[in-house]
Amino acid sequence: MLVQLIALSFLCSLNGDGAEVPDLKTLMSSVGDKCAPEWYRLGLELDIPVSDLDIIQSDCLNKCQEGMRMMLQKWLKICVNPTWKQIVIALQRIRNTSVAKDIEKEQLN
Repeated sequence: MLVQLIALSFLCSLNGDGAEVPDLKTLMSSVGDKCAPEWYRLGLELDIPVSDLDIIQSDCLNKCQEGMRMMLQKWLKICVNPTWKQIVIALQRIRNTSVAKDIEKEQLN
């Protein structure tokens, strides 16, 4: 488990180009409110372990907004240098390009 967390932290730090994400509240208003039903897939793209996503899923009982909040909170906790660019890339990978473009305009320009 420790090795997995170290590897995940290393991957997050490698992908650290782009403005740093300030806090969960800002992240939720930019991402969470716009694509809550896709929180699990977004979490996979942010390299959150499936075991953690499954725990969040069972804790949330299909409440998308709560799942998104818990997933983003987990990501902020395990990622050494969370950035908006990482969020944009993950959103593009799950084909949510409209939210990705909004974040690029608001946070990366």
